[in-house]
Amino acid sequence: MSWVAPDKWKRTIRSQEFSQTLIFNGDKVFEQDSDDYFPLGIQVLATAMVDPRPIVGAVRSGDPVRTKANGASDESGRVCFSPNSKMCLTTRYGLAEFVGAPGRSVDFTDYKKFKGKRVARMLTYHIDPGDSLQARVITIGEFESHDESQFSVPDPTPKSKQIRSVIVPESELRASALQPMEIIWPQVLEDSQTTGETSYYVSLDRSGQVREVFPISVAVERADDSARRQIAKWKFNPMVRDGVAVQAEGFLNFHFNTRQWGPAAPLSNEEVRKLAANVMEPAFPAGAASGATKSLWIAVDHEGNVIEMIAGDGPPELSKACMEAVGKWHFSPVLEDGKPRPYRAQVTFRVP
Repeated sequence: MSWVAPDKWKRTIRSQEFSQTLIFNGDKVFEQDSDDYFPLGIQVLATAMVDPRPIVGAVRSGDPVRTKANGASDESGRVCFSPNSKMCLTTRYGLAEFVGAPGRSVDFTDYKKFKGKRVARMLTYHIDPGDSLQARVITIGEFESHDESQFSVPDPTPKSKQIRSVIVPESELRASALQPMEIIWPQVLEDSQTTGETSYYVSLDRSGQVREVFPISVAVERADDSARRQIAKWKFNPMVRDGVAVQAEGFLNFHFNTRQWGPAAPLSNEEVRKLAANVMEPAFPAGAASGATKSLWIAVDHEGNVIEMIAGDGPPELSKACMEAVGKWHFSPVLEDGKPRPYRAQVTFRVP
């Protein structure tokens, strides 16, 4: 990024997913994009590096925020998870701040001074637990001189060709949906929590197609992948601002019931084997007692994906072989009124 003034700067992004050259010079804009969709993580980091205000502005009441301003972090690098929390940690980068807004979950760390301000040199965008993108500011310095030609915009890009993004309310997202916003929740195996509330953050391209889905609050993680795959297929009417289609993002809340769809009772071994293809029997370990049986409980979503598998009755030492075998099977969903539905099932094996 080369920056002269708020209305005169140039930014170049190069990545495997997306590349962009963007020049602002007064009211003239030049934009060249490698793709029609600006991935949310890259977009957030590119913004947060130079202006954290949009990140802070996306915070809702109740979202986690740990900053020096609210007393949750300090210059020593100590970060506490709530104002009165006894659970704290210390980072090696000194002051570390975190803003946990939906779609804008960012760590700001490794602050260093520049021109009377303090700039975070390392920013981490959190996608979901264990998955993140990180940006490091390698060099920051002041122009001694600059070539005016690098900010020249002889042929401005029309607004219809520029990628802009807006955050929209849930009501607008739901009103723009081109299909019922219904998730066929898979039947998780344990009955401890089969109903509740969950929410996701979605990002749409300018045609209205869902391009990214992030969990905000997921009560049953075993059903999460299936739910995200379904949401990712949804299509919406394009979001329009000032007569131009824009990228759009926002959160969607759902009530889930993992017993709403499919058979009420688990399928038997005989029933589920009729729905399986590429059936391979286990390679039992040497010394396994002839005639010994081992059962597994599996949960299959409405697309035929095994979302969960746990060992049932039988010798524990047979579990690994049985699970590896079932992992190679291909399942079909059950049909109810001609529509695919999820199910639970028990699979049983016997040592020859």
